[in-house]
Formats: sequence, structure tokens, C-alpha cells
Amino acid sequence: MSDNSCCSQTCRTVGAYFVGVLGTFLIIGGLAYAIVRQDTPAIDAAAAANRAAVRAKVDTETKADANKWEIDPKAENHARLSVERAAEVFVGEWGKGAAEGRAKLLERLESSKKVASFE
Repeated sequence: MSDNSCCSQTCRTVGAYFVGVLGTFLIIGGLAYAIVRQDTPAIDAAAAANRAAVRAKVDTETKADANKWEIDPKAENHARLSVERAAEVFVGEWGKGAAEGRAKLLERLESSKKVASFE
């Protein structure tokens, strides 16, 4: 048998790869077609009104918490600040320059890592 026949080992291997790649593309294409073909229902007016009501309720419940500050009872040495107050603190520390603000930040980091000595 000659090496140029169509049924050689190399030809069969290349054919198997070709069939595998073609099958993979067909499977992916079929899945993509199935996803695109699905109809998604539009949001009706009742669902939109319900979402708006829930959003308004959440906004009114959290507005009081967003505008006050308090010491966090769950974590020691932590405070919850309002957005305005947090911006004031940030500008106060970093307003003079990035180098000074970074130095204060690193100083606080180092002091928080210190282990208390009981000797």
C-alpha cells in the first residue's frame, strides 16, 4: 500500500480533528441560536410600579442612616460617617498634600499592627 492513500494514519487524524472542530462550532452555534430565539417577557406596568415602590421604601428607610454618624457597635474603633462628613475628613487629611496624607495613613496602619505587650 502506498503512503499517498486516503486511509493513512495521518489523514485519519486530520479528518478526526476536522470533524471535532466542525462539531464544536455546530454545538456552539446551536446553543447561541437557542438563546437568541428565546423570548423574554417585557416588564409590565404592575411590575414597574412595584419596583418603584420598593425602591422608594428602601430610599426612605436608608436616608436617615446615610446622613448621620455613629460609633459602630459591632466593631471597636470604627465609626459610620455621612458622605458629607467623610468628604470633609478626607479633604482635611489629604488637602495639604498627598505626601502628608500618605504619611498619616501609614502611621495609622503601623500603630494598628502593634501588638500589646503584657510584660
